[in-house]
Formats: sequence, C-alpha cells, structure tokens
Amino acid sequence: MEITELANRTVWLCQEPISYEQGQAIPLPKGFAITGIGEAAHDAAFFPRSPDATEDGPLETMKVGKYTFSKVAKPGKPEAGFKDVLVLPVYKYHKVLFKAGRTIEVLTMEDGKDYVPNVYGMKAMFGKTPEERILPAGWSIRIIILTKDLILEIPNPARVCFFKTGSGFHGPVSYLYK
Repeated sequence: MEITELANRTVWLCQEPISYEQGQAIPLPKGFAITGIGEAAHDAAFFPRSPDATEDGPLETMKVGKYTFSKVAKPGKPEAGFKDVLVLPVYKYHKVLFKAGRTIEVLTMEDGKDYVPNVYGMKAMFGKTPEERILPAGWSIRIIILTKDLILEIPNPARVCFFKTGSGFHGPVSYLYK
C-alpha cells in the first residue's frame, strides 16, 4: 500500500503486507490520500535512501495506525499524450530482485527501452479496474523466464507507467538477459 502526502506529492510505502480492506480502514493523517494498494511484482525491493536524502541511510518513516510507512518516492508531472495509461517520472532510489525461475513481463515503450514490472492488481488509483490492458502505439510486451536471479537498479528519476488494469512498470533498465 502506498499513500501520498498531498502538499508535496511524496509517496510513502507500507512496510507490512496489507489487504485492500485493511488499507481502506486505516485512519490516514490529515493531508494524505491512498495512492494505491496492490501486489509487488518483484521478490524483494530495497530503497537505500528517501527521495530527498543527500546520501544513503535509513529511510524516513512514520506510523499510521499500527503500520509503518517509509518515504520512498516523489512523482513528477505526468507525460501528456497517453490514453489508458499514466506515464510519469518518479524520483526514487530503488533496487529490485526477481528470483530465478520466475516468469516476468518486460515492457518495451515507444523509446525502445525496457521496463520491468513493479506492481500487479493495484486498486484505488483509477477507480474501476478494466480487465484488458491497452498498450499505446509502439509499445510491446514480451515474456522472459529467469534462469538466474535478476537484480536491477531502477534509474533516478525512473520513468514509470500505470495501466488502468492495476499493473505498472518502471525503468528503463539497461540489462535484461534473454
């Protein structure tokens, strides 16, 4: 689950698993809204610092109800010209792990670069969730089966996209074995 501090658009990530129903029941601090509640697409993630920190170190955290949230990202202005998908820069320091044996989707955007999944089944971002994911012109998805662990550092800023179906991707990533 992610919540956003509306005054500065900073995103805070819940550090414990939480269901959609549990997330809806949390009394949010004044000035915060739910960004989305979904399932992480990777096996592990690491944020070496909060988005506004000048060096690596512990993330800024806060308690919301019984849950701990960490300050992990700050989105920029959405890109214009896309329908059925939100594309925006996100300022974050983020490393992800996909374990060997996994099958993952890799999105190639119109820029010809590869993006890996970050979330599945996210609710609350767009309201009603359609079943069909519509790719913009020039985008494609391929499936890869990982024969070894894949650890990626997501660039800062990342280019992130969220489909109305609740799936999202981030990158670009420079190394994906085939």
